[in-house]
Amino acid sequence: MDQQKLRLMFTGGGSGGPTTPLLGLAETLKDHEEYSIEFLFLGTNRGPEHKMVEEFGMSYQAIPAGKLRRYWDWKNLSDPFLVLVGFFYGVFYLLKFRPQIVISAGSFASVPVAWASMILRVPHLILQMDVRPGLANRLMKPCSNAAAFYFESTLNTFKGIQKREVVGPVVRSNMLNSDPKRAEAEWSLDPQKPLLTVTGGGQGAGQLNRLVELWLPVWLQNWQVVHLTGKGHTGENKVHPDYHPLEFVEHGMGDLLARSDLVITRAGMGILGELSVLAKDALVIPIAGTHQEINMDALVKKDSVFQADPDLFKEPIDEKWKQFFNNFKPGPMGEKLHQVWSGPGNQALSAMVLSCIDKNLRN
Repeated sequence: MDQQKLRLMFTGGGSGGPTTPLLGLAETLKDHEEYSIEFLFLGTNRGPEHKMVEEFGMSYQAIPAGKLRRYWDWKNLSDPFLVLVGFFYGVFYLLKFRPQIVISAGSFASVPVAWASMILRVPHLILQMDVRPGLANRLMKPCSNAAAFYFESTLNTFKGIQKREVVGPVVRSNMLNSDPKRAEAEWSLDPQKPLLTVTGGGQGAGQLNRLVELWLPVWLQNWQVVHLTGKGHTGENKVHPDYHPLEFVEHGMGDLLARSDLVITRAGMGILGELSVLAKDALVIPIAGTHQEINMDALVKKDSVFQADPDLFKEPIDEKWKQFFNNFKPGPMGEKLHQVWSGPGNQALSAMVLSCIDKNLRN
């Protein structure tokens, strides 16, 4: 069978959150045997996406990225020039690679490429994961032909875009094919004991690390604990067979989450989408004053995640929270989180992408 050749450009990065669903989309598109697809990812110089994309086997190019801040910073004087340079980089790679579509998942590195795609008449699709669109996605809105959302409530903020659909969480295949038994073998976990996983993302989260310091003696009475500390952090100086501090997990994160009975996490939609697909209970601690609080509120209204409060961080240990952990029964809350969406959004997003390409080829 002759395969139709396609070229897709991804933009984003700065963190692993927006990068992971783009890689999940690429995995789903690769399953379409009628297409031979070449990918190019444009991202930042310093973000974790560079390593993630190259390990995936996708071509990667770093481009200048200037941040548009709404507060005073000396970098405000230089960053507009970086945005301009990023625009010309975008033009260069669009002309060189000649993609049929550009797909962006936030990040200021995406903005000048989106502007360049509009000028060169290359279709552009935004993946909007959070409830509240960030500034980067709002700046790309006038350039975009299509937008895919995790939340229906976000649809109206992108009026004017031709094609808009709610697709739900887009995840990697390691989530869809996860196996808790592999996690038990990889990290020597007790199959009979409940597992509490604490993760603050690839860069770590100081507040969550301090939470582990406060609660670990209590948790280890009933739980085994996997603590993802973030790069450069070693975790608690405690040797215990049920405490597993890890800087990060390069391979097997799906297996680890599948084995977990409760996950304490930030409120990025990358990790919360994965927990939804796996139907896992989540205790959510958003970064204060950010879009993560709005993500959490949306899911709390659906009674689908546990919400932390200030008492969780008090010393001495709060008795209410001690009873929560000691008497925890996994399952019901995770099932509610799973029901927020009808399932992973991989197929729906891949159908949107292919539809946009087909429409452009016919015009």
